[in-house]
Amino acid sequence: MKRIHIVNGIILAFSVILVRYIDVHVYDMHIILNLLVLVGLIVGGMKVAERFPALDYDVSRKVGMVINTIVVLTIFLAFFILELG
Repeated sequence: MKRIHIVNGIILAFSVILVRYIDVHVYDMHIILNLLVLVGLIVGGMKVAERFPALDYDVSRKVGMVINTIVVLTIFLAFFILELG
C-alpha cells in the first residue's frame, strides 16, 4: 500500500467531518451545496497530496491497517463528540 492511498483516505475522512460540522453547527446548507463543497474539498486535497513525491513510497500492510483503523475510529468519535449524527 502506498502512502498516497493512506493520505487520500485521511483527506476523505476529515473532509466529511468538516463539511458535516459546518452543516450542523455553522450554516444549514442545501444538500447540493453540501455535496459540491465536499467534492471540492476532496478533489482539492487529493490534488495537493499528489504534488508530494514522498507519498509515492510503500508502507507495510500492518502500518496501513493501523492507520486506517485510527482514521475510522476518528470518524466515529468525531461524529459522537461533535454531535454530528
